[in-house]
Amino acid sequence: MKIKHLAARIALTFAASAAMSADLQPGDPISAKIFLQLHSIEKLAGEVVPLVSAPGRDFRVIDGDSLAMGDLNIRLVDIDAPLAVQRCNTPDGSYWDCAAQARQRVRSIVNEAERVECFSTDQDHYGRHLATCDADGVDVGALLVEEGLAWAHENDGRYVPQASIAQSNARGIWQAETAPPWNWDAEQD
Repeated sequence: MKIKHLAARIALTFAASAAMSADLQPGDPISAKIFLQLHSIEKLAGEVVPLVSAPGRDFRVIDGDSLAMGDLNIRLVDIDAPLAVQRCNTPDGSYWDCAAQARQRVRSIVNEAERVECFSTDQDHYGRHLATCDADGVDVGALLVEEGLAWAHENDGRYVPQASIAQSNARGIWQAETAPPWNWDAEQD
């Protein structure tokens, strides 16, 4: 994780320096805005501190997109794993327990990790921290989406590339038409 932060800081410092040394036209608001944004991002890159950093075995897995450690509840941001009662379709018309498989996959990722770090800046209306979590430097949400065990939120776009890979390879939830949790729940009413 430290390598990622160092690489990001170096890249942003280089970009900010290049923008600063470039011939900015007087009164050019676009160039000035880009420079100020790059400079602000560079300052932030050195100050990223995880919400929690602990051995993977210290975490409890609630479901395919929720973890806990002590009283700290964490919801993986920008993904939705199948609901606990939801089953997913297969190409032959049968079902598979996609929720249990997603939960088990998260459990294996987290329990096998020497260190899990979660980064959060927000909470949902249930008081859960909305976070990205890295297990030994691997983004858990990205991995679940790429393996077809969770849907990516399209509004942010963070995991859309991984969702495209899973969908094009018919992995997991993409092997047959399956309603995402936000639609599945509404269909059950």
